[in-house]
Amino acid sequence: MGRSRAWLARVFISRPFSRVLAGQVVSVTGSNATAVVVPLIAVITLNASSFEVGVLNAAESLAAAVLGIHIGRWCDRIGPDRTMLVSNLTGAVATIGLFAVLHAGVLSFPLLLALLLVVGLAELGFDISRTGYTVSLVPRERLPHANALIEGANAIGEGIGPSVGGWLFDAVGAALSLLFDFVTYVCSSLLVLLNVLERRKRKTVASEHTSRRDGSAPAETDGDGDGDVLSGLRFVWGNGIIRSIAFSAGQFNFFTAAFFTIYYVFVVRVLHMDPVAVGLAATCSGIGGIVSSVAAGALIRRMASGPLFIATLLAPALAALLVPLSALTIGYGNAVVIALVCVSQFVWSFTVTVNLVLSESIKQVTTPERLLGQVSSVERVIALAAEPIGALAGGLFADMIGEDIALYLCAVGLAVSTAWALGEHGILSFCKPDEWQR
Repeated sequence: MGRSRAWLARVFISRPFSRVLAGQVVSVTGSNATAVVVPLIAVITLNASSFEVGVLNAAESLAAAVLGIHIGRWCDRIGPDRTMLVSNLTGAVATIGLFAVLHAGVLSFPLLLALLLVVGLAELGFDISRTGYTVSLVPRERLPHANALIEGANAIGEGIGPSVGGWLFDAVGAALSLLFDFVTYVCSSLLVLLNVLERRKRKTVASEHTSRRDGSAPAETDGDGDGDVLSGLRFVWGNGIIRSIAFSAGQFNFFTAAFFTIYYVFVVRVLHMDPVAVGLAATCSGIGGIVSSVAAGALIRRMASGPLFIATLLAPALAALLVPLSALTIGYGNAVVIALVCVSQFVWSFTVTVNLVLSESIKQVTTPERLLGQVSSVERVIALAAEPIGALAGGLFADMIGEDIALYLCAVGLAVSTAWALGEHGILSFCKPDEWQR
């Protein structure tokens, strides 16, 4: 039994972090279930047009992009654990509100849009606060492993959530299917609340012994780091390592959004893949993310960080090329085409997950803890602003020059995102901490 507990402690790091990990799986599963349910509600219940569905998809990103920096500043002020708790409770209130108006038959498109904006802000607050919270719970040498576990949790939730959402919508209807997301918000909130109460208890015990110790979350700051709303932006721009990560991620996300806007049209209309085959490719993507979460820590320990970062941007570009190139193999049968697309999605997800783990770990050891929320929010703002623009651009160029040429251009754009990382003060100048090599 003791050996078993030691193994669990080594893999899952600590009980508080294990709760965060479980909350991540629950939260991502619920969010991805709702991501399927909401468009179905818009189309079936509200008879929304394609443009209106596009507005719903872009609205969450745009609202988060506008308010994200303020959320990061708030996170640094009140602490990441409290921010996660407030974000979860906000999402729960918005979700139960959506259930109520849908069940009462008074849902309108503007009301659906407004509630989705609140949900998007809640999800952003949860994501931003998780970065600082991980640092407060995990020893420096275990950060890559912890971030890999988080990405694995994301992959599990992203794989399960859409299937659950579609099944619930079909089985119990639109309104009741939203209760699943509400329940996941509540469960995730309870897990975070346990950590908040445990930290408060430890601080009380510590004060009774008149010895000041660090708590399990960063202390609230009242000074230098969060003096104004642009502190995080100035840090990102002034730190070459973080700047190269943020802007390469922004360009990568732009072309990723463009690519996947075209991808589904291309694989169905050009490659003639049926829904089962498309689902199989998505499953391979999920498997790639899970496998990568296991392997990422070892790769980060053994390889130089700069070259690994660049490689994990180039590999998805090569994987993207396989999709339009697979059209050249149609004459060899559907099995060959499907195999190439599945390999593309596996490689894409595997390497992107490594990139996310590495980027998050570098940010956590490079950024002062008092600024982690603001720096994370700036990165998220860049990514969120790029995604809707990229999606619109992808659709526009596909109509103008054809899906295949547009996919090739997306692959080139993905590869060129490495240019932000090539400067002498960028990611190549990052010196890997000695602890990471253990």
